[in-house]
Amino acid sequence: MALVNAYGADMGMVYIYGVLVTIPSVICAGLILPKFLGNLERPTPSFLKADQPVDMNNLPSFGVSILVPLIPAIIMISTTIANIWLVKDTPAWEVVNFIGSSPIAMFIAMVVAFVLFGTARGHDMQWVMNAFESAVKSIAMVILIIGAGGVLKQTIIDTGIGDTIGMLMSHGNISPYIMAWLITVLIRLATGQGVVSAMTAAGIISAAILDPATGQLVGVNPALLVLATAAGSNTLTHINDASFWLFKGYFDLSVKDTLKTWGLLELVNSVVGLIIVLIISMVA
Repeated sequence: MALVNAYGADMGMVYIYGVLVTIPSVICAGLILPKFLGNLERPTPSFLKADQPVDMNNLPSFGVSILVPLIPAIIMISTTIANIWLVKDTPAWEVVNFIGSSPIAMFIAMVVAFVLFGTARGHDMQWVMNAFESAVKSIAMVILIIGAGGVLKQTIIDTGIGDTIGMLMSHGNISPYIMAWLITVLIRLATGQGVVSAMTAAGIISAAILDPATGQLVGVNPALLVLATAAGSNTLTHINDASFWLFKGYFDLSVKDTLKTWGLLELVNSVVGLIIVLIISMVA
């Protein structure tokens, strides 16, 4: 979401292009890559084992479990499609785009989750509020990191480094998508922080290709630029990345095996994602 705002992209188009990017990435990283990794058989990690028998009758259905997280995407994609026929700034356009805005779409999903996972299953309000409190605690640090990344992004913009990058891109004829991906990868490898690397790269690239007169990015599709930057932030990780050690600890792997699995999986996702973005940019 922060990248979408940084580049001024349409969230619906990001979702639509994102599906096209995700499918080949999942096939390559999830189906093809494991065939080349050799024997990595391990016992089932303890965190995947239930401490006590689970009452299957008290669980939401598979369809509901999938539908609720997809509600924001469905709403925003529907808004993007509806905008093809709606006239801008008309009452209908205003209503549809209000409902399809990111905060409202997320709010609707939260209310639906509140009902389907809480009150509809017989839980009282105290249980629901405790669940929300636990969820907020788990994402509080992520929100803080996003805010810090935004501060760093603005600092980089104010230093004028974006102008230098813009000159290099114009003289070297480098694709903005490749440049966004490469800058994000380098920052990710140096800091180990995916969010910070993405927001910092967004500040550099947007400053390099922004037209001050119109406030719009020049010569790029903002939605594809979001995906290229996101692909760069989801690249090969190593020992300075907290997620590397979490994956290693949860699955009881050696550092070598973690690099062969988690590291290579993210690298394949990143490279395939960039390739698909470049292909789409040629035909879209």
